[in-house]
Amino acid sequence: MPFYQKPRGQENMGKKEEEIKIDEKGEIVKRLDALIRLFFESNPQMDKTTFVKTLYSTGLSPLEIAKITGKSKASDVSCYLYDKPKKKKGKKNG
Repeated sequence: MPFYQKPRGQENMGKKEEEIKIDEKGEIVKRLDALIRLFFESNPQMDKTTFVKTLYSTGLSPLEIAKITGKSKASDVSCYLYDKPKKKKGKKNG
């Protein structure tokens, strides 16, 4: 903890205005993600596939959806977005 603390309202004095806006956007995004996740968890009728497809239809990328759902990679969400081709059973010789 520094010996001298800046008076209230002067915490951002050394930062550029653009840096402050970026910081504020990051905080807003985190809070909105939390609200979206809370909405999903409080709605028992919506399964995860429907939730992910709804977010995708609004224009969010798989990576953004992964962050909202608490996953770290977009590939964790892609299994809900894209249908996997069914494997064909091969004929046995004999």
